[in-house]
Amino acid sequence: MEVTKTTQERLFSRDFLCVLVAQFANTLGVQTLLATLPVYVVSLGGSRAEAGLVSGTLYFTALLFRPWTGWLTDAWRRRPLVLIGSSLYGVSSLVYLLTHSIPLLVFGRFVQGLGMSCYSTAAHTYVADIAPRQRRAEAMGFFAAVQAIALILGPVLGFMLVNEIGFHYLFYCTAGLGFSTFVISLFAKERRLPSEVNHRPWTWKTGIVAVSALPISLTMLFLGVGLGAISTFIAIFAQSRGLSNPGFYFMVQAGALLISRPLAGRLADRYGRLIIIIPGVIFMTLALALLPLAQGFPHFVVSAALYGMGLGSAQPAIMALLVDRTRKDERGLATSTYFTGYDLGIAIGAMGLGIVSQHLGFGAMWGIAAACTGLSLLGILLSRHSGNAAAQ
Repeated sequence: MEVTKTTQERLFSRDFLCVLVAQFANTLGVQTLLATLPVYVVSLGGSRAEAGLVSGTLYFTALLFRPWTGWLTDAWRRRPLVLIGSSLYGVSSLVYLLTHSIPLLVFGRFVQGLGMSCYSTAAHTYVADIAPRQRRAEAMGFFAAVQAIALILGPVLGFMLVNEIGFHYLFYCTAGLGFSTFVISLFAKERRLPSEVNHRPWTWKTGIVAVSALPISLTMLFLGVGLGAISTFIAIFAQSRGLSNPGFYFMVQAGALLISRPLAGRLADRYGRLIIIIPGVIFMTLALALLPLAQGFPHFVVSAALYGMGLGSAQPAIMALLVDRTRKDERGLATSTYFTGYDLGIAIGAMGLGIVSQHLGFGAMWGIAAACTGLSLLGILLSRHSGNAAAQ
């Protein structure tokens, strides 16, 4: 019995290691393009609005296809969606490589958004499948920590490659990372048996969202508003406060993410999800609320560290809570519902709060972002009263 228990609780299996390596390659390519593609648009003669259109198409497309990819993840199994998504990442970089026009860049971003919708939904669901129940949040923490490492390296690597060898060779590199993700993912075995696959047909009633995941999707929507504001406006805001190189904010934030995610996941497994989620949300709220007062380097460092620690702690525990409260045959749809809220929140934070900052200033914008982040706890509260439908 002891051997069986040890085997069941083992986290770092071959499949889990393959997923981690694949996730690193995938995220490195995504983050490299996220930082450099707007610059490429401008270099082609595009406006800032066109750069925003090219960037925003990624999240809009992912949001558009989430319901279908979530249903397919349950109805078709996880691995095919991972392979389709990773191959589309590679194809999108080839589109960037072959085009010199804004409309075709938008098309490439559409392809990549479809790939992101497939890959992120299926990969997160696959991790939930292979992680031992007692170590689920820890597994999510390591999975997210790999993303944090790529977040640190991606922008730096991207601009280094652009400066040294140019955009076209950068696209060769990101295409290689996309197809490498595909090859690595081939070695991760599907864990669901054919008898466990949910073959129910897609319908408007059952295929759009998982009702059990809606409260946590609401949490991610509110958190996404804050993250959208940070991702889009922190560099502009820091420069307006006299800081010439705001890139350090993302480095400090990513470093805090890297430190907090595995540890917080382990604590969430041991002491419960809410003990980690609530302080994490409070840290993120404080980080945003401090920004209107920021006048120098130390203030921005404190904000970045608080936000990174908060996000790194709360996000894996929220994902684990989602899986805890979702039936096993509905995990894919629940994961897509989770990301639907997140994608929508990021879009609102980037576009809606941009209008706020233009008319009312950065102070009001950061205040609203902080308030939305704090309101994310409402979704956690609602999820406690929605019942527990989880399969262990």
